[in-house]
This record gives sequence, C-alpha cells and structure tokens, in this order.
Amino acid sequence: MLFRLTIAFTALLTACHTPKPVVAQALPPRWKVVPECEKAKGPVKVDVSLASSTAQLLAKDGTVLAEMDVSPGVEGHPTPTGEFRVTEKLPLKRSNLYGQYVKTGTEEVVVARAWEHEGPRPEGTAYLGIAMPWWMRLTSDGVGMHVGGFERGKPTSHGCIRCPEEGQKVFYEKCRVGTTVRVHEEEHEAPSLLVP
Repeated sequence: MLFRLTIAFTALLTACHTPKPVVAQALPPRWKVVPECEKAKGPVKVDVSLASSTAQLLAKDGTVLAEMDVSPGVEGHPTPTGEFRVTEKLPLKRSNLYGQYVKTGTEEVVVARAWEHEGPRPEGTAYLGIAMPWWMRLTSDGVGMHVGGFERGKPTSHGCIRCPEEGQKVFYEKCRVGTTVRVHEEEHEAPSLLVP
C-alpha cells in the first residue's frame, strides 16, 4: 500500500512540474520621438526600410527626429519601392477597395471582407471602407501611410504602410503635401532610435 501511495504521489508531483509550452507573444509596434522634433523647423523627409520594417522621420540635415515600426504589404500585394511624394493628407480616409457591408442605419457588419464577396451587395446594406487615420497618399493607385493594426515584424497590408497611431500622428503633423518619402529594401543609413 505504501508503495502505491509513493508512486501516486510521485506521479502527481511530476504532473505539477511538467513544463508548459512557450507561446510566442505578439510584439506590439514601437515608436520614439526625440524632444527636438517638436521644435524642428523646415522641411522633413521620411525614410522607410522594408528590411527592418521601420520608418524614420528625418530633419533636412538627416537627423532622426522620430522612428516607428511599420507593416508593409503581404506577399502578392507588396509595398512599392522608390522615391515618392506625399500627394494627399487626410486626418481620416476610408478605403474604397477594402471594407465591409454593414446594415444601413445600425452599421452591424453583414460581410466583414467585402472585397472577397461575390455577387451583388446584400440587400439593406451599405459599403463602409476600412478606416485609415492620419492618411498620407504616396501613389495614384491608393498606396499610402496610415494607422492600422499589426504585429511587429509581420507584413499585413495590401501595399500600404501601416503605422502605430501615436507614431503616425507625429509623422502626419510634420509632413506636408510634397514631402519626400523614400521606400527601400535596405537598412536605414541613419542610426535607429528603436535599437538601444
């Protein structure tokens, strides 16, 4: 009897100490703004590195005023590279390509991904484009920088550059229509504010 109790107790202790599997936690996006950013005068430019999935706001002398994690386009919908100019700024833009069908009046979602819906719009619904706060247009075919949810280091968009709200608001306030935005595959030339 004592032998059976010893085995049962040992089994119980072993079960209690079995290591739990480690689940990777989603990493939220980061942003950092230097104190000099608020007082910075003159034109700025934006440098977006697809290699590090970060964007830097640069003063005219190349000093980094702010930096944030960003999320570029997924495979099949890549973010275009090159040098662009901001051609439109809106505090809130809604997508005319990606949105939902919602009940008229209540905005209850009927079809969550309208762009995948086949056939006519469901009766009694209206199209509601996905919100893209602090929008800065880069291309004529709808690619821009805007606020959007994402996990750090993972592409999530259909070509746009998704940004954390706090960081994008700073970029939006400092940029003007005509501001240069360079998007490239390499690392930034300037040192990162996000890496200690």
